[in-house]
Amino acid sequence: MHPAELHNRVVHFAEAARLGRLAALDALQQVESEVIEYVRFAGRMAAARDAQVTANAEGKVMADPAITSARAARLVEPRTGTQRARLLDYIVTAPAGVTDFEAERDLRMLPSSLRPRRTELQAGGYVVDSGRTRQHRGSQWSIWLPTAEANAWYTRRMGGAA
Repeated sequence: MHPAELHNRVVHFAEAARLGRLAALDALQQVESEVIEYVRFAGRMAAARDAQVTANAEGKVMADPAITSARAARLVEPRTGTQRARLLDYIVTAPAGVTDFEAERDLRMLPSSLRPRRTELQAGGYVVDSGRTRQHRGSQWSIWLPTAEANAWYTRRMGGAA
């Protein structure tokens, strides 16, 4: 259920009570029921999105990979969820955003492991390109920032502590 749909349901019950078609107490009980169902739904959706971050998946390969590339993608499967979660933890806790260079250096991840994981996080809506860059070794690197969904994931992961 979308938040706007919940809002419309609440307005519907309030209007029914105002017009006398529904007792005020009954309207409040209906609204409470709708809100409880929405909170449960939102919790299930958050859990499903959290699983996307930590779930292992076969590594990414191009459309027509060499045999060695395809084999390497299959072998990386046991670590993708761990790498994705480590990277997202790092990005969320970085005060000024993170470049791929900084993440590679600080997490000691190879570029061939880090970039696909960051791309997965970007596709999942967890990180965004800030539009700014930082210079490392004479090159400009994009700064990646966590989204609200990433911050919510981190808060849930830490047991409610931000």
